[in-house]
Amino acid sequence: MEYDLIIASDDQQTPSFQDNQTQLMETVSESGTAALLAVMSLHEDGTDHKMFRERLECFHTWPQEAQIAFVKTLIRHLKHPQLAEVAAFLTPLLQRDFIAALPSCAAEHVLQYLDAPALSRCEAVSKNWQRVIAESQMWKRLIEAKARGDPLWRGLMKQRDWLRFIFSNRDNCINAICSEESIDPKTICDNQTICFILHRFFRKLYPKIVKELANLETNWRNGTNHQTLINCNSENSKGVYCLQYDDDKIVSGLRDNTIKVWHRNNLSIPSLTLTGHTGSVLCLQYDQRIIVSGSSDGTIRIWDIHTGECLNTLIHHAEAVLHLRFGSGRMVTCSKDRTVVVWEMTSPKQMSVQNVLSGHRAAVNVVDFDETYIVSASGDRTIKVWGTDDCAPIRTLTGHRRGIACLQYKGKLIVSGSSDNTIRVWDIDRGACIRVLEGHDELVRCLRFDSKRIVSGAYDGKIKIWDMEAALDPNSTTHSLCLATLNRHTGRVFRLQFDDFQVVSSSHDDTIIVWDFLSHCPLLPSALMTTCHESAPVPIPMEHAL
Repeated sequence: MEYDLIIASDDQQTPSFQDNQTQLMETVSESGTAALLAVMSLHEDGTDHKMFRERLECFHTWPQEAQIAFVKTLIRHLKHPQLAEVAAFLTPLLQRDFIAALPSCAAEHVLQYLDAPALSRCEAVSKNWQRVIAESQMWKRLIEAKARGDPLWRGLMKQRDWLRFIFSNRDNCINAICSEESIDPKTICDNQTICFILHRFFRKLYPKIVKELANLETNWRNGTNHQTLINCNSENSKGVYCLQYDDDKIVSGLRDNTIKVWHRNNLSIPSLTLTGHTGSVLCLQYDQRIIVSGSSDGTIRIWDIHTGECLNTLIHHAEAVLHLRFGSGRMVTCSKDRTVVVWEMTSPKQMSVQNVLSGHRAAVNVVDFDETYIVSASGDRTIKVWGTDDCAPIRTLTGHRRGIACLQYKGKLIVSGSSDNTIRVWDIDRGACIRVLEGHDELVRCLRFDSKRIVSGAYDGKIKIWDMEAALDPNSTTHSLCLATLNRHTGRVFRLQFDDFQVVSSSHDDTIIVWDFLSHCPLLPSALMTTCHESAPVPIPMEHAL
């Protein structure tokens, strides 16, 4: 039985649509290949083109199910090479450019969820996709999202002065880019050119940021850095006991009883010197308004950070104030008199003792606190944990074999350094030591940590960088913990602070060193890059001994 594609003549009874469908399905099921091909075949004469068009038009009138069944029957009888050719023909027909089909706002919404590798692949799909990505500024958006969500990205962009390209309106952004790339803004006359310039700039900036971050991590792990040395030039007693810094300044407390403030744009001389203490400045902390310092003279002084005026002097401790921390209306101080004092900070001129914590059997060398715990460490080899609100003792951590000189508490961790030359990492809730770090040759005098690393300084004059993630991994080996050792101080390292890009340290050698892991070449005047000289160690007065 054959089913011909000839339309019924007027004298024939036209079958119903349902009858045609039924007849066609039966034909497709029962007909042989030869009959089906004969129906659609072309001949040599020119009339076949017209006949083919007629039959093709008739094919279009068939129901969808019948068309599919007919084509399937043809395909089943094709040979493998023919099937491959048909498949190659069908593949592009089955692909749909959904980005082009979507409204521009919807396409942008889809693309904004892509990461950098996916966005790069999408750019290679077609010129249309590349146009949509360029016009919607997807690379700029991706960098903005990274800068908002990742402090390391934002910090690097701030260091490199790239934030001015990101968090600005379109006009300011294009002007900044034109200035950066020496483009005459007058040559930009249409929106398409602006989109292209912005797209090209941020498309190049993203991998540049990624590369810089990778280099930064490598520098930390290899100890690769560039150093800026600040000579404090103390006239009498030499040594820098404490410091704190930010992007604009470094504030240091010295053995000569002064506090010196150094502005980053001129580290050759202090911009401000605070005098008033009658003993060495052993500890300090500042915020946007005040500097609070503690001294071997037993007093705590509050200074105006802008003018250097002494606003208040607190006298409570019977001996040297060895360390202090303040924040959120509270200050905690500790002393050689073996006590920890909790102060209420109403204002710089209104501070009162809230509680005195006793329990240590030797000088309390360091304190830290948050809204949950106050933590103190002492020469009696113990770390004590107290409740912040009620000041009640909670637990005592033991393990160090000699007095504890330094400590930081953050989150669920305490990291402490001792005159037994070791660093210990503790779980504060369990009171358990989870790692011991060994490597310093003398007393570990200072340390700080974040989620990636621990940085410690010791009386051996060395600063060591430790892998915090490895320290918290019980399966990591001991030799993998110390990443690098920094060695330029010629005296004992007293205090340090670090961030993602640098370490700033102070020493008994009367210097402050900025260890820069981001810069690729020294950028500071050569006058500041003095070489540390060998000198005989200066003895520490007994009231400062640990």
